[in-house]
Amino acid sequence: MLSKEKKKRLKFSYLLSKKKFMDSSSSSSIVSITREQFNAFHGFDRALFTRIVMCLIGDITQSFQVMSFLIYIERIYLKSNSLISDLVSLSDHSINTIVDEVMICLRCLSYEHFPTFLATLGNIAASSIPWTRSLTGNKLTLGVIHQKRREILLEMTKILNTICYPAFEDICVHIEMHKEKNMSTFFQSMCGGQETSNYVAAATSNVHEGQHVWAEDRTVFLKFSKGYPISEAEVHAYFTWRYGDIVEAIHMGGVGGKDQAMYASMVLRSAANIPDIVNDGVGKTKFTINGKHFWARRFIPNHRIR
Repeated sequence: MLSKEKKKRLKFSYLLSKKKFMDSSSSSSIVSITREQFNAFHGFDRALFTRIVMCLIGDITQSFQVMSFLIYIERIYLKSNSLISDLVSLSDHSINTIVDEVMICLRCLSYEHFPTFLATLGNIAASSIPWTRSLTGNKLTLGVIHQKRREILLEMTKILNTICYPAFEDICVHIEMHKEKNMSTFFQSMCGGQETSNYVAAATSNVHEGQHVWAEDRTVFLKFSKGYPISEAEVHAYFTWRYGDIVEAIHMGGVGGKDQAMYASMVLRSAANIPDIVNDGVGKTKFTINGKHFWARRFIPNHRIR
């Protein structure tokens, strides 16, 4: 018997393959994938990301990088796509050990000169990355990682753009929104002795379902373009100039070059202002700040997508 999660993955894979076939045979044929289907397909990815960012690392940027590297290993070096689901079933202690090793690999990727990187380790044992080598049959060592540095970084960037950013979007928005609202309680609710099934449920439904709904109803999601950084001050000044004093809070998030924010959640003082920003309150609207384009749409929590 297939688990519900695997059935969802198979269904999504079928829809994708069908879409590719129809696209190749007819440019007018379109099979749309809903966000609910997309998030369901990446349920294990979302569950692991939630545990890493909330209970282990606590940093969204590093958690994105860790996830993209793990998915890279799964895609390139493993015959099955079960790595992430296997990791979700492990204890926090075991995952933390693996994350520490992945962080070493990420540090290796950040250095142009390999000997300089090795000199920073200070611990010879740390250079062995035993879990990564065992998992890949000794095909992936620090030396190989640095040798394939450009290739790996390119693949990780693709994974970030096609999987991590869209699949973890709502999780990150909630994290940013809750940073200023009882964050310690939020950490406890996500990390305090929860079973793996609870992590999966939290990540595949909503990070904090049912709470602070008032803020969600007044939130606009902004997506920025890579290479065109826009600051929080620019966003606030632009919307205040154009629509008046409608902004209550702006939460910048995401990763990019030179700490560029890739998205933001903008909480308005009233939900009535949303149709002014997003056409009729649905779809996406394009804006330009100082010659830099970005898109706005209404933020829809995952638990409301049906």
